[in-house]
Amino acid sequence: MTPIEAEQKSVQAAKVFSPRTPVNTRALFAGRWNQITTVVDAVSQIGLHVVIFGERGVGKSSLANIIRPVLDVLDQQTPHIVVRVNAHQSDTFASVWVKALDEVQWVEDKPQVGFNRTPGKVPVRLRSAMGLSDDLTIDDIRRTLAQLPDSVFVIDEFDRLPRRHAAQFTDLIKTLSDSAVPSTLILVGVAETVEGLIKDHASISRALVQVPMPRMTIRELREILQKAGEQLGMAFDEAAASRIARMSQGLPHYTHLVGLHSVRKAAERFSYVVSTDDVSRGFETAVKQADHTVADAYSTAVHSAHSTAIYSPVLLAAAVTACTATGESMGYFQPASVVGPLERILGRAVQIATFNGHLAEFMSEKRGRILERAGSPRAYRYRFRDPLLPPHVIMRGIAAAKITPEVMEELLAGADA
Repeated sequence: MTPIEAEQKSVQAAKVFSPRTPVNTRALFAGRWNQITTVVDAVSQIGLHVVIFGERGVGKSSLANIIRPVLDVLDQQTPHIVVRVNAHQSDTFASVWVKALDEVQWVEDKPQVGFNRTPGKVPVRLRSAMGLSDDLTIDDIRRTLAQLPDSVFVIDEFDRLPRRHAAQFTDLIKTLSDSAVPSTLILVGVAETVEGLIKDHASISRALVQVPMPRMTIRELREILQKAGEQLGMAFDEAAASRIARMSQGLPHYTHLVGLHSVRKAAERFSYVVSTDDVSRGFETAVKQADHTVADAYSTAVHSAHSTAIYSPVLLAAAVTACTATGESMGYFQPASVVGPLERILGRAVQIATFNGHLAEFMSEKRGRILERAGSPRAYRYRFRDPLLPPHVIMRGIAAAKITPEVMEELLAGADA
């Protein structure tokens, strides 16, 4: 690789990897075949609507972004109108639909006055053409969508919409389904269950297709790296790809983030192959450029004026332990499970009493309430309130040499493969 090629690869990497924004190209979207086909099947059936839900950072918005190109490929005989908008805390039912319907527009010929009567092109918005006001009702939407067959409206970040306005979408889905309107509504948001996203969903259960988005598997995360490498004309060696995928803990955000910086480190040494050394250096850069919200949460949790304080090692051990849980227990950990990782980090024997108070403090306002607890006093289970935090804590631990990548992989050996 020449110096010029290295600069080009570094710039191109930012277009291929997208840690800050959802993936919007089908060619770069990895895995999720079951979720994709479920959405496409629902769109093809009149009266069915979709809710996509899951933890923060698992790729819900990326799935929402590729619905249009996926439909173009899997349902080529039916031209679809696909609109995607984001909901905000300041939105109402009506304002969300104002944004959505204003995305539907077309161009018409308009005759010109004068001797030169060549028609001009005039953009026309759907709301204007149908004489709709800003104060849209459920019946307004039903009548409008009835005239837009094979349309798909995606409302992303639905969880940010105030509950009193979100409830109207339940009524809308029931109305659209009962009236057999040939349009599909797709709601996307952060939630552990459908109940956490849609109030009174039982009343529309037969009209609603639930698409949970679990964390991605190691294989799917490696596919992200493989596809990115193909786009860049580069490759990740086996150990490098495995290390990134394991440290990402099912969250594509971190695969994109570390993958980006690892590629750039490889380009700096003019190599087409990303090695584990590039990944280690990529971790260091990724920590420096981490999401400010996550970085601030970490700093608040471990801050102490005492040099002998062990908040940082305890948090790292907790993150490692949380990341080794699989299945229904994914993300949860018990105090007893923290002992082993903390002993490896501190290099000495510890007991639960050594850090039990620290776990309790991590639930306090002073420490940013980064942990939450479930269960009874003798069987407490903890987990991080923000699923993006454990991988960040681990990356910081590796960057600060508090734990080596090799030890981390050993501790994660029992994680989902």
